[in-house]
Amino acid sequence: MKDVLKFLCRKVSAVCFFVFLGLFPLEAAEIIAGRVKLALHENTGRFSLYGLNQEEVFEPFFSAQDPRTSFAVVSVDDKIYRLGESGAFRFRLDEETSPPSFVFESPFLSVRQEFSFVRTAGSPDINGIEINFRLKNTRPREINAGLRLLFDTQLGEGGGKIPFYADGGGIVSETLMESATVAGDLAGRWVSRKNDFALMGSGSSARGKSPDALYFANWKRLNEAPWKPLYVKGRNFNYLPYSIGDSAVCYYFDPVPLLPEQELSYTIALAAEDPAGFSYTGNFDFAPGMNAAETKSGEPVVIPEIPAAAAEIKAGTIPPAGYLSGENSREADLTLLYTLMGRLDQFIGGQIEISEEDLAAMELTITLLKARYNLP
Repeated sequence: MKDVLKFLCRKVSAVCFFVFLGLFPLEAAEIIAGRVKLALHENTGRFSLYGLNQEEVFEPFFSAQDPRTSFAVVSVDDKIYRLGESGAFRFRLDEETSPPSFVFESPFLSVRQEFSFVRTAGSPDINGIEINFRLKNTRPREINAGLRLLFDTQLGEGGGKIPFYADGGGIVSETLMESATVAGDLAGRWVSRKNDFALMGSGSSARGKSPDALYFANWKRLNEAPWKPLYVKGRNFNYLPYSIGDSAVCYYFDPVPLLPEQELSYTIALAAEDPAGFSYTGNFDFAPGMNAAETKSGEPVVIPEIPAAAAEIKAGTIPPAGYLSGENSREADLTLLYTLMGRLDQFIGGQIEISEEDLAAMELTITLLKARYNLP
């Protein structure tokens, strides 16, 4: 029973986090071109990509609820750094140059992640993006540097769906495709599909170096691995007990020697599915003549510190649903959320006990908070 409660607490804790994001959204620069929308999340160094579906509504191509679940990692001399999170790298969004880029800088390596729009051969309009990573050695000596890119796919998830399609057909279990060790094994493209809406990703590339491997597996397994997890052919997309049917794809560009001031460039592409594949009829930058609409989500949002009132709440008390402020005070509601999340973390860590009745009260409180702020 305790394991079940801890599982439910993790779910409630995650809902608390997303309610918090709903109250204090992170800033993003959004650019719309043709049939795609690109959101660059300035506070996290992540991006989200959307396409127009059959109803002509923008839908995310991969998980966008928390953009941090998709990310880039660099390996430098066998040390691993997750870009946007590692304290070794400062990062910023460079909107002054074309194309706009995330710039990650450290004393030993600089990484520029550039975004350009593309139109594949079978599409009447812009339908995707090309992402170019430029890695430059900023040390006065040779280093070994590599890159991996994890995408938290979701369109192929759910009962009866096939998580991925590649050149050889459906991918229904853990699959590792390598370009160096298995001749011709690396797919030219892969697809994550939900009915008539699908994301297509490049595999082997005619535009620069192809990735050394494509790894299709459970997201949690790939997320927790510093680099590449131990491959088990045919393993399903579950990672028990909590991660069920959660798919992801990871690109690997293996570490190679990089001389001082030398730069490497790696390119991948993501687009709405096109039977013609990645045969570009255009590669567009963000010049005004492209007729792309650029918008901002608003002024920079400052995420507030924990309100002082939170410290006054008795540590052993579970806030009931009735604790919601009657004045629609965001500060009071934020205090409540911080308290709930702290109590849940303590329970998961084995520091306190929480009953089923307490958990039900928490869930009711979160439901009322979501209704108050019109959150899904």
